Amino acid sequence: MTSTADAASAPAGEGLLDPGAGEEYPLALAARLGSRFQVPAPLEAFDFPEKGNINRDTFLIAGGAPARAKEYLLQRINQQVFTRPKSVMAAMVASLEAQRQALSERPLPEGRQWEAITLIPTRAGAPYLECRSRRGETCWRLMAKIQGCRTFKSLSEVADRRRQLELAEEAGRGLAMYGDLTAGMDIKGLVSPLPGYRDTRVYYDQFASILNGNRTIEEARPHLPKDEIVRESTKQHFVVQLSAENYRRRKEDPRLERLIRLAREEEEFGMRLLRAMASGRIRTVAIHGDTKLENFLFSARTGQAISLVDLDTIMPHTWLADWGDMVRSLSNVAGEKEADLSRVQVDMEIYEAVARGFLSTARAVTPAEVALMVEAVEIIALELGVRFLTDYLRGDSYFTLSPADPPDLNRTRALVQLTLFENLRQNAGTARRRIEVLLPSAMK
Repeated sequence: MTSTADAASAPAGEGLLDPGAGEEYPLALAARLGSRFQVPAPLEAFDFPEKGNINRDTFLIAGGAPARAKEYLLQRINQQVFTRPKSVMAAMVASLEAQRQALSERPLPEGRQWEAITLIPTRAGAPYLECRSRRGETCWRLMAKIQGCRTFKSLSEVADRRRQLELAEEAGRGLAMYGDLTAGMDIKGLVSPLPGYRDTRVYYDQFASILNGNRTIEEARPHLPKDEIVRESTKQHFVVQLSAENYRRRKEDPRLERLIRLAREEEEFGMRLLRAMASGRIRTVAIHGDTKLENFLFSARTGQAISLVDLDTIMPHTWLADWGDMVRSLSNVAGEKEADLSRVQVDMEIYEAVARGFLSTARAVTPAEVALMVEAVEIIALELGVRFLTDYLRGDSYFTLSPADPPDLNRTRALVQLTLFENLRQNAGTARRRIEVLLPSAMK
């Protein structure tokens, strides 16, 4: 389906309706919204099937005469998830400016390519569009569509083993390039778009509160974060939302008993990245925050990683969190929903390929940070396991389930991540030796 609009007939921003509000079709709205940006007329709006799981209102916009039409992506920031959209956009703009400045000052090696997202300004010159509807204020952005690229949701989409390893290596190289290009970002004033996200301390405090069976905010108060913004944004996740019988059944599940004990025993280990940042041993920088494979764009011609997109979770942290999340995900042979835990294994060839791409490219890293690369992967797997486990015991209130999902999905996810954590630890010696071999001589 498509819908068209001419920029000259664009209505004022106020009163624009959101998709789903019931008063007009989403594509008609997309065309109206697109005409508020600096794009040539006529406009044609299409559904965009490759939209992510969070910003579901995403549309493809074609602007200009058919023979010269350019493509754009129009997207509404999901304010149920990102409650501070202006902060999200400010961080995105800062990231894009940092990438472009770095590219102008330090050209890429010959044969390499990198494309920073281009935000199309509104006709008033703003980097994004704010408008009001009956559901409140909404925030829209328009981005030039990067051409000649493709994405992958999983390495399993690629049948050829050599190509899988090449793709993993390119993802590692892409992460390093993004980190180097954004290393100069000023983190003063940069805030997490999701208060409490990637804070292992907050996740463990939620875990403790849920294990205590707290059912009210007052009961959970000793576990709540001291930071007011984080506390107000996360306090509902500190209380059990199941009936007493269902809570007891889940907590006393024999298959979870050992992993609950494991998670508790590894709490101090899980804090190592946070402690290293707090002490100044490693840097706090602006990280991407969501380094899953599908957020990398790969050139359809060369296969190279050429961009890292979905810049909604930029936040102050250590790049080791981005690295750890990428390797945790890519090296997990079984995926995150595997019921047979014997199949949860670490693919060390993939692990090494990501490390090779990263270490052969990264320049803005320190020896102290490199020394924590192996532990970072384990910590992120442990952290995610604790998150899934807590949510299952709480009542699936954060990682909500769709009607098609099995009712114990978060239990399965917790079992997978904590099993993966154990397997990563068993392979830690091998991982360290392989990283040592890959290190540039300047870091040895």
